[in-house]
Amino acid sequence: MKPIIGVTVDKIISDGYCYERINEYNLKALILSGAIPLMLPITGEDDLIDAYIEIVNGLLFSGGNDISPLIFGEDPIREVKVIDYDRDDFEIKLFKKAASKNMPILGICRGSQVINVAAGGSLYQDIYVQKDGTRGHKPEFESAWYPHHRVSITRDSILYNILQTEEISVNSYHHQAVKDLAQGYRVSALSKDGIIEAIESVNHSFIVGVQWHPEMMIEKYPVFLRIFEALVEAASKK
Repeated sequence: MKPIIGVTVDKIISDGYCYERINEYNLKALILSGAIPLMLPITGEDDLIDAYIEIVNGLLFSGGNDISPLIFGEDPIREVKVIDYDRDDFEIKLFKKAASKNMPILGICRGSQVINVAAGGSLYQDIYVQKDGTRGHKPEFESAWYPHHRVSITRDSILYNILQTEEISVNSYHHQAVKDLAQGYRVSALSKDGIIEAIESVNHSFIVGVQWHPEMMIEKYPVFLRIFEALVEAASKK
């Protein structure tokens, strides 16, 4: 049977209704990689989160809005715009419970930041304000399907084993990023201006976070599908 990958969702309010949704590129990437994607509604109920973990073989923490700085012990600066406290709480709980069971996990953009914060690290609330020398990481043009800047990949890393290259060009849509790395994690990719672009656990079989959006690039650059295939392969063993 194909492994089931739980996918976290974003929440929006429109026309008086609350919707939970996910960019379908995430689902397509998992399907192409041989998985059954399962969208996980946001909840604060521990019993339901436990049930999610019993159902799935792996997790994809998807992109989305800013993470509340209160989680890593800071008050927000003015550049922090949109926070979903319910989603933050849910994803932190979900990650901790899944990681304790050594479940394979992939985090994308916000998802990578969730991994770091849930594991005890911190974030730059805004890389342009808080980190000198930061270059363009959030272009104002439509470029999600195209590379925007280069990242250097650590040779002795899970990510290198997946992509088999020490440098690759990626898209970029973020203003927050990993600052203080969580204990038990390592940096596996950096941009030229020193922004952490990928992290991975040294204590788990497969917990990887990437700051860019590989799901948006796989049609034009199939190499990025390997990231999802690696998650699915790891989940197949659970």
